[in-house]
Amino acid sequence: MAKATPQRPWARAVSGAAMLALGACASASADGSGSDTSASADAGGAQMAAQPAPDRITKQEANRVTYWVMPGPRELSPAVFGTPDDPRMTLAPKVKAAEQAVAAGKMPPSVPGLLRDLPILVGVPEKARSTTADGGMVLEHPTPFSDAGRIIQGEFEAQFWDNIDHDPPGKPGKTPDKAEMTATFTDPEGNDYRVVLDHVVKPPFPGYETDGGVLLNGYHHGSTGTGTPLMPQVWTIGAFWGVGEVHVNGELRSKKRVMHLMTTETVRDNDYNLATNEEMPLRPEQWLVKGQAHHTHLIVLPIQATRKGPVFKPLKTAFTLPNGKPQPFMHIMFEQDTVVK
Repeated sequence: MAKATPQRPWARAVSGAAMLALGACASASADGSGSDTSASADAGGAQMAAQPAPDRITKQEANRVTYWVMPGPRELSPAVFGTPDDPRMTLAPKVKAAEQAVAAGKMPPSVPGLLRDLPILVGVPEKARSTTADGGMVLEHPTPFSDAGRIIQGEFEAQFWDNIDHDPPGKPGKTPDKAEMTATFTDPEGNDYRVVLDHVVKPPFPGYETDGGVLLNGYHHGSTGTGTPLMPQVWTIGAFWGVGEVHVNGELRSKKRVMHLMTTETVRDNDYNLATNEEMPLRPEQWLVKGQAHHTHLIVLPIQATRKGPVFKPLKTAFTLPNGKPQPFMHIMFEQDTVVK
């Protein structure tokens, strides 16, 4: 994923005018990721004054099309997951690789357990796959990557500083890449949310290559090994992986919450179906919003950063699902975004 690839024509035009859920990571500072968030106000002000202009800015203003993605099943792309007789992108090899990395001291000790709790970060267990009448496969268990969305209100702005083109060694928070992001939106019941990125991280998962935690102009997801394979392989204008805060109805609901934002080529069609690898790239007449070749995904995962690394912890949103429980993640789609730079 981290390797540069030829840009699509519209992407070249965007970049010439001047980046979602699914990764996880250890947090910074007290939780051992290596990012220092305890600098004084004076030092912080000096750093801001000296900070260069961002390499990319993406945003969406208020009163533009925004969706809240509901939990639901996900069709499994044969190009990524293989067939019932020849399955690919399974969980067991990823867990084994994580256990070996932990034993070698190269990965936080919590990662193998997290992959068992939330396998869609890296694959889909064979026993979780159902075979369809036409011989295809589907993950019936509710995922954050369904074809169901509800229209909400929302806006965001993200700034990206891409200072390295590979994941440097060291703790997840040890990276020169930086990003800033604030998003505000509602849920389908009208509750208010504010999500604020604290710092960028390199997700400590087997196979992930995130260019230091900020990726500009490249592919990820699908069969790349970076990001959940439930998303199709997608051309990415700008993306970050990070840890931040979630505020609900004006109150801080969660700290050290793992999140992923990406501005990508459009992957949802006129009926809001999420494309598979085989269906990409979508034709312009298939794009959800006429003339809108890209959109931005923000996913806040059921993962929290701790001293021992990322752990599974459902997010307590204020939106109640039909089963009476709060939705444990947020996947927000900003469908009329703008690439400012």
